[in-house]
Amino acid sequence: MKLDKTHLLIAGAALISFVSVAGILANLSSKSGGAPQKSTVAPVKKSATAVKVSGPKGAAPSVIRPSLLGLRGALPSFVALPSTVAPSSITITQSPSGVSAPALFAQTTNAPAITLSTQSSPKEDDSLLEGKISAISPQPINGDAAPPPLPPKRPVDLDVIAQANSLNASDASPLATEVASSLVSPAGPPPQVIDAPTPPPRPKVLTGSEAPTTQSPLDSATQAASAVTSSARPPEATLRPAQEDSFQQPPPKLGMGDPVFVRIFKQEGQLELWLKKNGKFHLYKTFPICKWSGRLGPKEKEADYQSPEGFYSVSARQLNPHSNYHRAFNVGYPNAFDKQNGRTGGLVMVHGACKSVGCFAMTDRGIEEIYGFVEGALRAGQRDISVHIFPFRMTEANIVKETGGGWLAFVGGPNYSQWNNFWRNLKQGYDLFEQNGEPPVAFACSDHYEFGSGSAACKRVAGW
Repeated sequence: MKLDKTHLLIAGAALISFVSVAGILANLSSKSGGAPQKSTVAPVKKSATAVKVSGPKGAAPSVIRPSLLGLRGALPSFVALPSTVAPSSITITQSPSGVSAPALFAQTTNAPAITLSTQSSPKEDDSLLEGKISAISPQPINGDAAPPPLPPKRPVDLDVIAQANSLNASDASPLATEVASSLVSPAGPPPQVIDAPTPPPRPKVLTGSEAPTTQSPLDSATQAASAVTSSARPPEATLRPAQEDSFQQPPPKLGMGDPVFVRIFKQEGQLELWLKKNGKFHLYKTFPICKWSGRLGPKEKEADYQSPEGFYSVSARQLNPHSNYHRAFNVGYPNAFDKQNGRTGGLVMVHGACKSVGCFAMTDRGIEEIYGFVEGALRAGQRDISVHIFPFRMTEANIVKETGGGWLAFVGGPNYSQWNNFWRNLKQGYDLFEQNGEPPVAFACSDHYEFGSGSAACKRVAGW
């Protein structure tokens, strides 16, 4: 193969360029202090390379700009840059030995690393950026890895607060309060300190031990809240033992078939139905009486339109479920006492239809309920049912008022003084039931009643 003129020209240009570069480098080295120029080519791994420029020890740091190198022809003219430049990141760090120049171009895989040694120029400005500029690669050269960036410095305020929280509660509270106030309060002149009087010492407790000299703000707040609560809270009531009758048993369940007792009050117009449960009579219900005939006082003869008064008894033969007045039962007039005293008449009923001629008339609904309990008691085995008929509730005041001993005697009211002894005899049987809760057994003894037992001349009041 023959060399033509073109090849010779290229070789000559390369030689000239090489000589020129060598001369320029020698010139630069002589200007910087006569230090020998040293070029080192080190083998590299298969990774990106970096160009480092460092000065001798003890020299002032300087910055070598890429434009200066280009203008002075630092690189040979025959060196061609690669068409594709890989992106690189530039990190600026402080270097004690010198200043590194920025990477002028991206290194290829097999490109060598060129290290240029130079002395810093005393004419360079010290205010320029001091650092190290290098291209970071996945695998650093010769194990020199760039140090990772340091985290930002922790604020001073957070350190102070953390130190305050680590102290004891008694010592930390003033410090934390001071720090918090310094963070929140705006900048300005310090607040004026008022010389307040010292509070009196805390009194001794009942046990004789003295109160602690120091107290945390939390304890003070707790004591203040307790004082407010105790002052607002009413004093607790003292528990006292309950009375004997405070816990009463609920009333028993009364039902059909229980023993029955009936009381009638003419003046009040009421009929009381009592049922016996657990050995004691209980008031089941009070029914209003629609009508009763006559006025106060007993029935003495037939067709006097009077309703009887006294102690009577009802048996099963005295029931009339098919009465013309819905339901009815005969009270048993005349009883043994009425017959002994020559009283006549009969067919005195407790019935419905709210009509009365000498009887005690109830509503149909009322007599239906009363009659059902009376019949149920007789069917359940009760021999006879006591029916006590009174002119009014037999109290001493009512007897005095109706017999002319009260103020009615002066205003010309009705006078029932002739029945004073009779009514007082009825009051004896009334009081026995009020005291014992059990209707007494009445005996007819000519001109009066006896209760419980009677003499040989007395006859027990019973049904038919």
